[in-house]
Amino acid sequence: MVVRAGGPPSTNALILAFVLPLSLFVGTLVTAARVGDDLDERFLREMEINKAILEENEAESDEDSEFGEREEEEEDDEQAPIPAEENVPVVAGAAAATRTRNRPRRQV
Repeated sequence: MVVRAGGPPSTNALILAFVLPLSLFVGTLVTAARVGDDLDERFLREMEINKAILEENEAESDEDSEFGEREEEEEDDEQAPIPAEENVPVVAGAAAATRTRNRPRRQV
């Protein structure tokens, strides 16, 4: 004799099987959209900050170049030219032989 267990699925079982996963999927999509919008806002805010910093640096470099040219002209006027007799030729071979490289050793 064969005994039939149960019958058609109940309403509660169908809700649990279909509606719960569907609601979790929709919740995930909504959360992803909100996080994406937040990241976009942060990115745009950071781009505005970077642009402001860049404009400020350009303005400072323009001001520095204006003042720097004036200072360089004054410094050039103050320095006297060096006579040719004081120029001593430098031997490059001797200096290069004693020079050591200041690099860390490679460990294998």
